[in-house]
Amino acid sequence: MKTLATAAAVVASLWAGAAVAQTPPPEDQALIAYLRERAKEALDTTRYTAAITPDGGTTLVYLTGPNWCGSGGCRLLVLDRTGETYRSVGEISVARAPIRLLEQQTHGRRDLGVYVAGGGITQGYEAAVPFDGRRYASNPTVAPAVRIEDAPGETLIRADEQGRTLEPSPDKP
Repeated sequence: MKTLATAAAVVASLWAGAAVAQTPPPEDQALIAYLRERAKEALDTTRYTAAITPDGGTTLVYLTGPNWCGSGGCRLLVLDRTGETYRSVGEISVARAPIRLLEQQTHGRRDLGVYVAGGGITQGYEAAVPFDGRRYASNPTVAPAVRIEDAPGETLIRADEQGRTLEPSPDKP
């Protein structure tokens, strides 16, 4: 019972940051084209939630659906935009929302906060995922990611967001 109460307290503290969550970005055709290419045969089961960092430089895309999720969580893409193209600067394999942009930085970029649970982890927690100078760490359950508590930051993707359906291109069946 104590485990359940602790988990509820952690989730409640993470939800408290949801009040500062950003509005999802408008439909970005370049992003949708990137995601369609990335999803390929999984278009009909892929949902996504996207958020842009306050500086406008990075887009976080939380992918859900059977091709993107397992018992430990779902896939989080970290993308930089240059003109009309996106470039991956990280792909976190097992993340759960809420997804936060933390105040702490590593190699000039703010760390990401992701919730970690399932996949053998019985007590969920928030992990800080750092940038190594080229990419964000891919797995929040092992170093260099670290477990954190009450780290300052802002929620970009809330746990209650349903995401958008990734539709096939209009010119393709």
